[in-house]
Amino acid sequence: MTEEFKSYVAVTPDIMESLDQIFESGTRGTHLLFSNNMIREAFNRNLPEELLSDADISDQVQQALNDLIDVENLDERQEYIESLDPKTRDILVHLYFGFLEKYMLDEEQVPEVLH
Repeated sequence: MTEEFKSYVAVTPDIMESLDQIFESGTRGTHLLFSNNMIREAFNRNLPEELLSDADISDQVQQALNDLIDVENLDERQEYIESLDPKTRDILVHLYFGFLEKYMLDEEQVPEVLH
């Protein structure tokens, strides 16, 4: 069944670049932005597609992503994420793991250079 979503979240190259270190840590199993409890709760609740179909939540997620770029300190990013409402935070967790998977696949495709 295909649903058409009226809302979406734009993840710009600037957002991805600013989170590169976080993704690099994620490849080693350390998820710097989220506590284990946040991750567990996000995967036990609604799917992000269901949540993103709500335009208000979609707008909140977009604003959260934009705000995360402006925060340079990891501790402040963690505090910011903790302050978000659970639905927005859940979507960020799902987005993070989706992008982490893509990041890991892209890293695997880069040939290793031996000298």
